[in-house]
Amino acid sequence: MILAALLLPVAVVAVLVLIQRLRVPAFLALMVVVVAYGAAAGMTAQSIGKAFGLGFVAALEQAGLLVVAGALVGRMLIKQPLPGPAAAIAGALAGLGGSAAGGLALLQPAGRAIGLALALLAVHALVAPSPLAVAAASVLKADIRTMAGIALPVAIVAAAIGWGLFARDARQPGSLSPGWLAIAVPIALLVMQSIAQMPSEPLGKGGAREFWTGISRPLMLAVLAIALAVLLSRRWQPGVLADTSWAPLLLTVGAAGGLARVLDETGMAELLAEYMLDPRLGLLAPFLAAATMKTMQGNSLSAVLTASGMIEPMLPALGLDSAHGRALAAASVGAGSIAICHVNDPFFWIAAHIGGLTPVQALRTIALGSLAVGVAALGLLAALRVVL
Repeated sequence: MILAALLLPVAVVAVLVLIQRLRVPAFLALMVVVVAYGAAAGMTAQSIGKAFGLGFVAALEQAGLLVVAGALVGRMLIKQPLPGPAAAIAGALAGLGGSAAGGLALLQPAGRAIGLALALLAVHALVAPSPLAVAAASVLKADIRTMAGIALPVAIVAAAIGWGLFARDARQPGSLSPGWLAIAVPIALLVMQSIAQMPSEPLGKGGAREFWTGISRPLMLAVLAIALAVLLSRRWQPGVLADTSWAPLLLTVGAAGGLARVLDETGMAELLAEYMLDPRLGLLAPFLAAATMKTMQGNSLSAVLTASGMIEPMLPALGLDSAHGRALAAASVGAGSIAICHVNDPFFWIAAHIGGLTPVQALRTIALGSLAVGVAALGLLAALRVVL
């Protein structure tokens, strides 16, 4: 398992070399690296193939159809990106939805790639009804309202720091037109899905819950977004609908999901996260456990659930066994799940595509930006712990 962890930086470098030096398509580079990594980590050919297939399908189910929808809506209807402030707000609202990658995929026409992506990550990791915030609060037995009071201002400030440091295109002109309804409505339904799935079931149980979760499935959202784009454009565009320029990104999203699943199968993320469970670290322990999980295997929800489960029995030793302490610990886990977003995360590739970035450029901005936002959030939480 330690060998598997040491091989991860090698795998990242290999992906970059294959894409930028040898001009290999991103999805094919990821596939080659998956096979080489799995073999070097001691996995069998059958286990590599099975894990990759499961991750590939899961990534496509979660974000793939929304990649197609976002691309087609942009081609049919939206000619200019959102203005800077509107892009930040759109990213924050999308962060409340059930899928960070899916929300970003719908926002492809929005531009402002880095700032929008970092705002989305900050809100998605820290603010309910996002599944990450709800999961951390549930596992750590934190009051969701107490956590919201702490995490919301932290998310806003951390996102603003990320925007200020990394959003180079924020001053470019943009336009907010009625056509953005084709994106806004599906994103609103993603948020409704998150609310419906909360343990308290605020939108009702049984049929009501099934309605909101069902109508917010990627298939429904993709069809709705494309249908709204057709109606709002007021003309039939069969040539645009037949366009397949989204195909490379779609395959890359699936391949990144496959890589994440193979990395998860090695068990290295959990093993390394356990080394972060030192009672002397206090609020830093939940952050490091979640950040280690996220960096190693690329799945934020898995990182939050696993890190929260590890931390919960340690809360008294960490000095966090109180109402505010548990809320701070849950927010710290969320902050850790922001960092570091890189090649094993479909979100990384969608953000790079929106920004027109090479993988190396994306690592310099998205990966470092996610780290900066996560660390900024941790610093703010540490300051709040002093006064609470």
